[in-house]
Amino acid sequence: MLDENQQIQFTRLWTDAQPTVSQFVASLVRDPWAVRDIVQNVSLVLLRKFAEYDESKPFLPWALGIAKFEILGHRRDAARDRLICDSLFLDQYTQAWADIAPRISHEMEALRHCVGELDGRPRTIIKLRYADGETSETIADKLNITAENVRTILKRTRDVLRRCVERHVGLQGESV
Repeated sequence: MLDENQQIQFTRLWTDAQPTVSQFVASLVRDPWAVRDIVQNVSLVLLRKFAEYDESKPFLPWALGIAKFEILGHRRDAARDRLICDSLFLDQYTQAWADIAPRISHEMEALRHCVGELDGRPRTIIKLRYADGETSETIADKLNITAENVRTILKRTRDVLRRCVERHVGLQGESV
């Protein structure tokens, strides 16, 4: 059983790692319900094994390693799944995620910041398209504009967001 300090440390580390672990699992498992189950299993395994965690090493690669084994178990249990990954690919893929996760995390923070700076119609259209999953045609109907206009606004807004993210990530790189 973990003491209070270990529980706090685990909660902090898992809270930081969980979005990346979820994205990692979702990139390999198509079924969103299976992704949810696998991530929950990962969290339980990490909690049970937290006393074995070597604090001198980063938590995220350890969590991704546990996720890899949970994915392999899921694949074994769902042998009827046509998409089979060999273990060498999965090892390399897990390592690549561990390597790029910090950069992705910085980019996601920058994107949230940049989306927060959007105003008016571009912000509304981005929310409808990406948060709500609406099509250009549905958005056009809701906003009483043409679907082509929606696509144009989306393209321009994505360009603005890309430049904003690049600027913010570049500034973070200079301050490190």
